[in-house]
Amino acid sequence: MPITDRTAPRGLLTRLQGLPGDDELSSVLANLRLLFNTRPGDSPAAPDFGVPDLADLLHQFPAASTALQHGLRAAIARHEPRLRGVQVRSGGPHSLEIDAQLAGVPLRLRALLTPSGRIDLG
Repeated sequence: MPITDRTAPRGLLTRLQGLPGDDELSSVLANLRLLFNTRPGDSPAAPDFGVPDLADLLHQFPAASTALQHGLRAAIARHEPRLRGVQVRSGGPHSLEIDAQLAGVPLRLRALLTPSGRIDLG
């Protein structure tokens, strides 16, 4: 199940050119999953880490889509500095698309809002 659109070379050439490898991409995805499913205040070491509970927004979707897009973009900018040029837009019912650059390589993610208010990257 691919969640990214990457056209970067892999292997030794990737390391030599400084392009993101699979380990870095996996690290970014793991951080985003954690960020999207943590609530502000849950982490004493970083009280602003996370996004507000999305369960209430689901009942207001798609009207709440703009607020959700801005919130996710701000959270990514604050807590995932490896991503640049982050854009978040509606991707259909209960989903958002996230476009960004990881070490200059285009990245596209689909964030799916579950009925429980969690966000799955898929």
